[in-house]
Amino acid sequence: MKTIVFILSLLGFAVLPNLLRAQNVGIGSSVFTPNYLLQINHNAASGNMFQLTNTTTGATATDGFQIGFNTTGNTFQLNNRENGNISFFTNNIEKLQITSDSGIMLMNPVDYVYTNFSNIKGNPGYGFRSWNGRMQYKHKGGFWADFPTMPAIPGNVEWWIRPTAALYIRPISNDYIRVWDNGQTYGISYDGGGNTIGGYFRVTSTTLGAAAVQGFSDVAGNQTYGYLGYNNNITVGSTTVGGAAVHGRVEDPNRTAVYGRTAGTSDVAAMLGYSNVWIASYNWTDNSAASSGFNPSSIYGHLVNSSDASGAFYENAVFGNSEFTGTGNVAYTVGGYFQGAGNVQDCRGVMGLAFGNTSNNVQGGYFYAQGDGTNYSYVADNWNNRKITGTGGVSEIIPTKNHGRITLTCPESPEYWYIDYGTVKMLNGKAHIELDPILIDICVIDDNNPIKVICQPNMEYCNGVAVINKTEKGFDIVEMNGGTHSGEIDFQIVAKPKTNYGEGRFPQGPGPDFLKKDMEPLEAKAKNQGNREEMYRWPNDWDVYGYAPEEMTPIGGVIPAGPNAGKIKLGNGKYGTSVPAKKSDLGIGN
Repeated sequence: MKTIVFILSLLGFAVLPNLLRAQNVGIGSSVFTPNYLLQINHNAASGNMFQLTNTTTGATATDGFQIGFNTTGNTFQLNNRENGNISFFTNNIEKLQITSDSGIMLMNPVDYVYTNFSNIKGNPGYGFRSWNGRMQYKHKGGFWADFPTMPAIPGNVEWWIRPTAALYIRPISNDYIRVWDNGQTYGISYDGGGNTIGGYFRVTSTTLGAAAVQGFSDVAGNQTYGYLGYNNNITVGSTTVGGAAVHGRVEDPNRTAVYGRTAGTSDVAAMLGYSNVWIASYNWTDNSAASSGFNPSSIYGHLVNSSDASGAFYENAVFGNSEFTGTGNVAYTVGGYFQGAGNVQDCRGVMGLAFGNTSNNVQGGYFYAQGDGTNYSYVADNWNNRKITGTGGVSEIIPTKNHGRITLTCPESPEYWYIDYGTVKMLNGKAHIELDPILIDICVIDDNNPIKVICQPNMEYCNGVAVINKTEKGFDIVEMNGGTHSGEIDFQIVAKPKTNYGEGRFPQGPGPDFLKKDMEPLEAKAKNQGNREEMYRWPNDWDVYGYAPEEMTPIGGVIPAGPNAGKIKLGNGKYGTSVPAKKSDLGIGN
């Protein structure tokens, strides 16, 4: 025994005096007290502490199998220094193999094996497993499911990732395209800054109904369909087209087929239509629901302007401009063309309504023409209380067979007069004429405004006649110089109307529409400016006959007068400032 201890000491091992007794054994490069039955201690931070070799591996320091720590001294290493594998066995059966070509294999005689991530083993646990040649995974509380087979992708494979705490996934190398989680604003979004086209979709199918892109808002009762590159017949009126670049369709209430909007600093129209082959915008409305009480317009324009800034002289809800750039006089260039085809019912080609403050110019229509000279006229001129006011004469055209197409022109006067004509039988040189009670009622006849009478005797012999005893009810015609002839007398009565009474002679006339009253040149000022407050105006038709204009106005129409003048009738007792976009907002049936 002493000899063994001596030999071990010579080999550098620390040998305790009680070596041959039942105790812990330590092997080390310096003396230490072992803590377990066998403990190997290397008195250095790194290095191999155990080595196995055989005749195949060789016995050098770089042969065989070694156990030790790395250079930092805190990483344990198992190192097969040979070109071979490392295998793990249980029950004398190989279970795990680490191959020399960096592979790791689970070795099992059957075709299933579990890698569990909890203390529950096998099928009840969760993790990964190999099951009859398929790799499967399972979440805690879930079920085993196959990993999908990756498709054959040419070239490099692009992986999709979910960044930390993100609500979307995206390609690992492209942050511009994203697929968002349910409940977010977008489903799919693309926000690239260097592309000419953000999205491109193409189909070559000839199947009717095919489209490059279809969007479907599937809200119960309010479905909305949108198509790009739509391939199917679309019929409007008597015209059928084979498809549309953009096609919107709704079949439920509270949805519109197309909506365009600009806002913020936008400097362009919300919707643009352009064509160099046919009409840029075509609108067709079918309305067979006459019982609803409202026939919608094919086009409705509504302008709201709250700016007092100068420069916007004409504020038009609808503006039409036609321009001819050719060289021949082959047609008419028309700024606006309107046709009303009423057939068996009353019809109007154009209707104009105007509402405004009584202190301002309010006209139902204005017409202006310029050629060698200029001519303008106001229609339903509220300021001047005229049906028609303007430059030029008022004329009638009569086509005669024997004399050609001739023009007759109305006489015009510095004042407003009513004229009446009649014939009376004069007996023994005397005749009395009673004025028509209607004429008396609508004229001002008094000492300051006597009637004027012009007589024409229709007798061969007469000394001439005189008009005497003029009153507000009538006058006498007598033969001059005591004559007593009898015969017919034609007469003309001129009386002052109540309409515009107080206006005076040669009142101020309006200038062209583009010349505001406060911009009138001094030379255009007439001596008689008139005072509208002192001019007589007949009471309104509805005041005279006792009816309410809003009650006579159809639903959807503009109320012409009364406390709701200028408003749209939306229903009985319901009024608005515009025609609503939704039919259901009108008080009518479907």
